[in-house]
Amino acid sequence: MTRISVVVPAHNAAPVLGTTLERLAVQEYPRDRYEVVVLDDGSTDHTREVAERAAARVPLRYVYQPRRGRAAARNAGARAARYEVLLFLDADVWAEPQLLAAHARHHRDAGRVGVQGPSLTHPDSKRTPFMEVKEMFPDLTPRRAHDLSPYHVITRNFSVRAEDLWAVGGFDESFAGYGWEDIELGLRLRRAGVRLRWEPQARTWHYHVEDLETARAKQVEAGRGAVYFWTKHGRPFGLGMFLELHPLLRPLKWLVYRSGLLTPGVRAVLRAAERALVSSSGLRRKVWLAVASECYNHLLWHGYYEGVWAALGESQMQEGR
Repeated sequence: MTRISVVVPAHNAAPVLGTTLERLAVQEYPRDRYEVVVLDDGSTDHTREVAERAAARVPLRYVYQPRRGRAAARNAGARAARYEVLLFLDADVWAEPQLLAAHARHHRDAGRVGVQGPSLTHPDSKRTPFMEVKEMFPDLTPRRAHDLSPYHVITRNFSVRAEDLWAVGGFDESFAGYGWEDIELGLRLRRAGVRLRWEPQARTWHYHVEDLETARAKQVEAGRGAVYFWTKHGRPFGLGMFLELHPLLRPLKWLVYRSGLLTPGVRAVLRAAERALVSSSGLRRKVWLAVASECYNHLLWHGYYEGVWAALGESQMQEGR
């Protein structure tokens, strides 16, 4: 039977990590065929204590490193792992009992595959209008079961054989901020001949409560990372269009998100929508949630393009030297 190392990078994850580990303790999978590696990436809270308490219920090893970021934490956790299949799971992602078994089915023939499972927003995290609109509109992008696009790789619920991960160099640790290190890894795996698969039975729940400004700060990081991603791969047309930063798109993106023509009005509409949501219910509430959702999306993209334009400016300065 396939042996799996579940790699859980964690940074100040004490409030959610306990549940994550409890869910891994009740998997429908033999306990002697899996382990959990908690890679503590410079936490200053009680992450270590939470992990050590869980060690009595789940086969677990705790490893600490100074803060280095998401990609570096995943690589360090993978290096500490002992088994042939690596399942990357974030510290705020709660597994269904069949998670390990669903991933293992794809790795039994020792084939070169990467397996992506879904990660849905946990209903209990929808405490605010910002959280409530997450997944309000369904993602209708098709996911081919045996030929998944690398653009759908999200490594908070993704498994791959260790030898395949290291054959392509692991995660690129130059992605120091939020975003893209997982999709970029998926591209390299796909190019190296690893088949990407979609497994809907490998279901998890993402419990992460955040607000607009926190999410927006992450999008600024993602915008900067997108420029690095595109540049690293030679600035191809398709990737530039996917990342929505190709020169053909920039005039429109600048007008919508950087000119200042629309964003103040969007913020005003959002304030009105959030006030209305306090006292509305039923269909009226759904309408105001839809309005708020569009405003949140605009402001998140505004953050993304703040990062894109900053990184493009720095790149042009370096090229001009």
